[in-house]
Amino acid sequence: MRYAWYLLLAMAVMVAPLSFLAHGSEDDEDPTIRLVLHPAAEPRPALKYQLLPGLLDRHPGNAAVHYGKVKAENNAFFSNKELWERIYRWLEMPLAELRTEADRETWTKSRLLEGGAFFDHLERAARCESCDWQLPIREGEFYSIPLPEIQESRSFARLLGVRARLQIAHGRFDEAVRTLQSGYAQARHVANGPTLINGLVGVAICNIMSGQVREFIQQPDAPNLYWALTQLPSPLIDMRRGIEAEMHAIYLSFPEVRDLDDTPRGAGYWQESLERFWQKVAGYIDAPPMMKRPEALTLLCIRGYPIAKRGLIGRGLSIEAVEAMPVAQVCLLYTMQTYKELRDDIFKWFYVPYPKSHEGVRRADEQITESVREGREILPLAAIFLPAMSAARRADIRCDRQIAALRVIEALRLYAAGHDGKLPRDLDQIREVPIPNDPVTGRPFAYQLRRDTAILEGPPLSRRPFRFEIKMVRK
Repeated sequence: MRYAWYLLLAMAVMVAPLSFLAHGSEDDEDPTIRLVLHPAAEPRPALKYQLLPGLLDRHPGNAAVHYGKVKAENNAFFSNKELWERIYRWLEMPLAELRTEADRETWTKSRLLEGGAFFDHLERAARCESCDWQLPIREGEFYSIPLPEIQESRSFARLLGVRARLQIAHGRFDEAVRTLQSGYAQARHVANGPTLINGLVGVAICNIMSGQVREFIQQPDAPNLYWALTQLPSPLIDMRRGIEAEMHAIYLSFPEVRDLDDTPRGAGYWQESLERFWQKVAGYIDAPPMMKRPEALTLLCIRGYPIAKRGLIGRGLSIEAVEAMPVAQVCLLYTMQTYKELRDDIFKWFYVPYPKSHEGVRRADEQITESVREGREILPLAAIFLPAMSAARRADIRCDRQIAALRVIEALRLYAAGHDGKLPRDLDQIREVPIPNDPVTGRPFAYQLRRDTAILEGPPLSRRPFRFEIKMVRK
């Protein structure tokens, strides 16, 4: 699968409802997550549980090598469509039903619960100190890079998720923690690749693992994971490598437009350059055949030439210099300059904390939409290649918000353990541990106690509200 198409697929997955947030569709009337918790004090020692492999467990080596062995040695398993339909279902099935159904199947207990060769490879990979996917991002067209390991990594995460659920369902909490370590470590390994897709899939894998943590902490005898969650890096997924590559993706895929200047060349040279560039761009977006024809490009240039001419003059070129340029040169120079401005106006916000950046990202998105409506872009490069960026920013912060919310929930369990199973009136009552802020706002989560139910809320990232209703079982 080519990079460009995988980006569209990954973004579709990232904006879809996540199992951690709620079950059901985006149109559900009530997306509230209802939790029934049991008091749980801090484990002793406090860092007994960790959600990433510890120093003594890690070893030198390239994790990508071991991830590559998982499917290579188990082709029959990974091509079993009926089995994978069950695995998808088990990821969402209530634990009581999962335990009953899975216990009837000898294969499930022997391969998923007790372990198998692919889990050995996954554990070995997760405990490697480094991960280098060796993607050839400078050796050809960036948008054509095949990424088969991306889809495979999602399948591995689902396997780890189901295994953790089975271990949780059977009360094997120490084993479940080790499986979660492998999952979170895999997420960080996948995200270490030099594309935005790597980061997005890393986030998706974290979401799968966080969903299992949510199941874990609802079990009556489950140890408290507040410090295990607090020990996770923040941000959990570092998308800087992917963001940097995505910022330069146009030039990695179309090096001919990297160093355009106003050097005098014949009209034929510029016309051929423009046509070749547009043919390649149109090929990536699977444009209708009529859009790939030279006549369509000519119409775009006729409509956009006056805008392009004014734009180049406004950026400092003399009227005489612009008048002397062939139409195709004016249009191509202007197109790339406009693209860079629109691109930087959205990418710059990735280096600012989310609470201070989301408004800037929204405005940058609006600028891209307006550039299409107003004809500001002659060739709509920003409209084609940049809309996924704001969704990527939301996906990234959603991952950290999940961890923060789980920390608050575990703090509630810890408080209840020392206060006769009661929930606090407000979060300020919790003195035992620090309470994290909502990464989306930079301020405390909204919290209120209504009789015996705590409400934990935050503003929505898209259409779906962020809301928990929490009850505590008093022993």
